Amino acid sequence: MKDKLLHIIFLKDNSLFRYIFLFIIIFSFASGLKAQNLRIEGVGQGIGGKTIRLISISDNLSKIEKEEGVFKVGEEDSVFSFALTISNTSLMKIRIESFDYNFIAKMGSSYKLRILPFNFNISDKVNTLFYKFPLPTIIESSTDKSLNEKVFVIDSIIEDYILNNDRDILFFRDKKKVDSLIKMLSSEVDSTDTDYIKEYLKYSIGIVEYSSKTKNDLKLKTELFFDKPILYDNLAYMDCFEMIYGDYFTKGNKIFDKRTLERWFETNDYFSLIDSLGRDSLLKNEVFRELVFLRGMKEAFFSQIYNRLHIVMMLENFVYQTKFLEHIHIAKNLLEIFSQQSTYGVNASDFSLKDIYNNYITLDKYKGKPLIISFVKVSEPACLRELNMMYSLVDTLGDHFNFLTIACDKSLDALYNFLVNSNVGVKYKWDFVHFEGKWDMFEKYNIIVFPTFLMLDSKGVILQNPMRKPSEGSLLPYIPRPKPKDIDYVLPK
Repeated sequence: MKDKLLHIIFLKDNSLFRYIFLFIIIFSFASGLKAQNLRIEGVGQGIGGKTIRLISISDNLSKIEKEEGVFKVGEEDSVFSFALTISNTSLMKIRIESFDYNFIAKMGSSYKLRILPFNFNISDKVNTLFYKFPLPTIIESSTDKSLNEKVFVIDSIIEDYILNNDRDILFFRDKKKVDSLIKMLSSEVDSTDTDYIKEYLKYSIGIVEYSSKTKNDLKLKTELFFDKPILYDNLAYMDCFEMIYGDYFTKGNKIFDKRTLERWFETNDYFSLIDSLGRDSLLKNEVFRELVFLRGMKEAFFSQIYNRLHIVMMLENFVYQTKFLEHIHIAKNLLEIFSQQSTYGVNASDFSLKDIYNNYITLDKYKGKPLIISFVKVSEPACLRELNMMYSLVDTLGDHFNFLTIACDKSLDALYNFLVNSNVGVKYKWDFVHFEGKWDMFEKYNIIVFPTFLMLDSKGVILQNPMRKPSEGSLLPYIPRPKPKDIDYVLPK
């Protein structure tokens, strides 16, 4: 009897464990569904075999891109989908090769997109890294309460109106014209629209009023920013902020001059700089003052007026001083942007690319000697000219340098035909690989034109990016000079 009772108790305990385990699974699954607060589905013609990347803008000040997902479309397929978690309303990009479609993704929303027929082969004739072509896409349906539709309407009205009245608004400062535009815009938004749209309208109008100078600058800044919440996620707010405070450090204030700012950078005197900003009556709010500081650091870095290393050091100092998490996030993104823009001193991003013999090549192969990398298209005369110039120096420099050429033509066949079947390519004996459709590599190396050359040191650290072309004499300083011959001097008798 006792054994039977123990058996019953064991079964009950075991059942309890099963119920708890089942509850945990269900709860975790539900939490996972809830965590994925953005769903994107799409269909398109001619996208079979394409790789679709979903890119988010991490913050609207640094504008650094973050890859949220990658979807490889089947060769005979035409659909794609993404499910992910976002922490705020964000600008998203659907990217195929070098072509983008931008839209605003709202938390908790779903989107159905359609990629319209498009000739992706246009990149064979036009450098689409430099001349940007949008990816033709429409939102067929969404649950974002017409967010993108409203934004499109507001932007279109402003663009068309300014285009037709640019002289009156931007030259003659015609306030009646501006007021007429504001009235048109206001009629498109009502009380049922989301706060995002209402604020988007407000700051879009602010951009027009600031550009047209039809309202006193101090009054306008006060209305837009003084004691107002900072709308980090609202594109119009941040665009308006950029327009008004975009050159605050270099020419937009009367508090400090360039020499004083340079001294603060040199001594990493963050506190003097941030305290001086507080002397501006519109920057009394600590949070907004720090936002102006962050924008100023970006401005100073790209102005080429100040030592970039000093700016990086002060921004690193700021990360440990601020108490606002969003500002830490922005500062770290800016530091990442600054690193990406560095022309020397950072580790080169590694890759694994295939040559025409199906061998995969990585940067590790070239450790021990400096490496000269050339990004080319073997179908372009300018690239062929530089390759020929490099060929004339490879034998001379081969003991001191490694060479790697990355062919960026669409197909591996083009590289094969060039190296095997052409009279020119067969004589090139250094390594050639194909970029294999890895368009993100161009972003990592800041490649927008062909040919582009860069140099790494023996440890894979970037020395020059870009470096001058061989035809511009970039390799001549590295040619070993012959040792002077010994000369026998005969003393006169």
